[in-house]
Amino acid sequence: MAVFWCYAWGEPVQDLGVSEVVTESDAVLEKNANYTEITSAAWEGKSLSAADLLSSLPGIQSYKQGGVGSFQTVSIRGIAARNILICVDGVPLNDASGGAVNLGSIDLNQMERVEVYKGNVPAKFGVAGLGGAVNFVTRNAVKKGGRILGAYGSHNTWEGSFQVAAPVTDSVMFASSFATRHSDNDYEYTNRNGTQYNDDDDYTSTRENAQYTDVSGNVQFRFLHRNGYFSTVSVTASRYEGGNPGREEQQTKVAKFVGESALLRYGLESVGYFDDKLFLYGGLSARFDKNVSSAYFPLDHIGYTNNEYLEYGAATYKVVPEVSAEFTPITSLKGSARIAGEWERAEARGVSKEWALDRFSFLTSGDLYYQIFKYAGLGTEGSIQLLKDRLDGGTFVLPTGGRTLEDAAERDATISGRLYTRLGTNEFPLSGEISMGRFYQQPALMELYGTFPGAISNPNLKREKANRFEAAAQYEFPGKRTHLRGAYFETHLEDGICWIIVLEHLRAENISRSLVRGTEFELTSSPSKFLDIVLRATIQKTENRSKMDAYKGNMLPGEPEHSYFAEATLHLPLHFDFAWTSEWRSVMYNDLANRMDQPAVATHRANLAYNPFEKTRLTFTVDNITDQKYRNFYTPFPMPGREYKFTIIQGF
Repeated sequence: MAVFWCYAWGEPVQDLGVSEVVTESDAVLEKNANYTEITSAAWEGKSLSAADLLSSLPGIQSYKQGGVGSFQTVSIRGIAARNILICVDGVPLNDASGGAVNLGSIDLNQMERVEVYKGNVPAKFGVAGLGGAVNFVTRNAVKKGGRILGAYGSHNTWEGSFQVAAPVTDSVMFASSFATRHSDNDYEYTNRNGTQYNDDDDYTSTRENAQYTDVSGNVQFRFLHRNGYFSTVSVTASRYEGGNPGREEQQTKVAKFVGESALLRYGLESVGYFDDKLFLYGGLSARFDKNVSSAYFPLDHIGYTNNEYLEYGAATYKVVPEVSAEFTPITSLKGSARIAGEWERAEARGVSKEWALDRFSFLTSGDLYYQIFKYAGLGTEGSIQLLKDRLDGGTFVLPTGGRTLEDAAERDATISGRLYTRLGTNEFPLSGEISMGRFYQQPALMELYGTFPGAISNPNLKREKANRFEAAAQYEFPGKRTHLRGAYFETHLEDGICWIIVLEHLRAENISRSLVRGTEFELTSSPSKFLDIVLRATIQKTENRSKMDAYKGNMLPGEPEHSYFAEATLHLPLHFDFAWTSEWRSVMYNDLANRMDQPAVATHRANLAYNPFEKTRLTFTVDNITDQKYRNFYTPFPMPGREYKFTIIQGF
């Protein structure tokens, strides 16, 4: 008997920054309705996590497992979180585990802006992701200045951060940042006592062993050389630790998880060649990540039948040398190209059976855009990926001990591509883009070789494939105080990877097929200097086209048919600002069979800010005003109710 289980599937005014880049040459249209740049004013003091911030945009849904630091992901236009490229300063965080990147471990207080690409993955990131890309950009050593932030809120939640950038000499700039967060996460919730369909035995309980703490830091030096070249050296490190509270009716006492990460990066940027028609970049990055979870049976009643101390995890190492170029040979033609190598190694940690895997990759990507006519241009993007997996010592013993692999599976070359056309000019208020593409996603090492206890290897997994079509338009009303954008998207996914549970073991299989189509809208307006308005909506239809009759035609898990976002900001006298935010989504399902539903939910947030001085800002936020203790996609993990937070920011 087998049971199927699958991963969750998966614009701008004022504080959302701008969504276009204008070059010196007006001949090349740069407006892009599928790109959004979010500046730090969108989240500072507003009690938002990275997933909360991203899901406020149309076409993006978020999933959270609880309070501060809990596991969080997003899907983009119905594409699962595991197929979305997440980067920090252009360096991908996706690793050999194959799962979605945990956005809960990203501290927005370290970030200067967030870049969101919903229709494609830019060539500068190298690999084409099925669902787009999100790039978190830390404060860099370009503009001098700094700021200090402190915050305190419900459940003993506190935050602190420090950022500074200053010249060391006439040719050297220095930037550094430090941030830390903590929350007890001891909020109340309704405990269903293990009987989620019987309300008579429900009672109010308090979250236990849910505390979370993280700390992160960044140091960067930027050098101007005599030949006009720039070089940048940066070091980033972070550590997070939290308790694992377990299921609501069976809370654990000492179970926990720990994660550590470090990134060292060097980059060299050239001056412009041939009258600034060619710019070159070379870089080398090295990254280390370790994630371990642990539990002990006598204190943690989580179903194990012995008293063994259980600690499982993995460590990954990644080294990426790269060379890229940007070129504009004529005023109407612009392009870029990137070549990179990658070595990635994954190893066992904890008491799991020893295992290690290596993956070698060669990546090349590029894009080219030609402005054919004044109001129309044609572009193309593409990437090629070559993979070679190697088993440590020539063999690989599964963590379960049930099987030994002698050889790694051969992987075919992966070629992804997209064609698009842009309409309009940089001066014309109406612009648009139409694109179609074929994208591929190679299975991760974990999915191929089952690198955690209870998983069975499947080296014959196929690549996931997707055909995507998007049409987007944006209109800037006269006076540039109102901006309207809309998009239609459609994705056909083939050979999606899901996990099959057979005899208490997991095995990844290519069993999923789906169709996602929908529309998204956004209106941002400043009708007066006292009022800013943001309205967003996503209307989509997700259809499971699996060959399994029990799932065919159902909605994809975690994807509502409707979601809406509205925010109004009043700029009041005496340097006060007041913002009201409301979000609503329709019913969605937790499972492929569409039997476990989550009712429609509406949440509201109020934020009052005061600027007594030019660089001083005080904010007070009330989140989830109606005290909805709703459950998210992961039903055993209740969400916090109403929360309060006070923040002070001092710039210098």
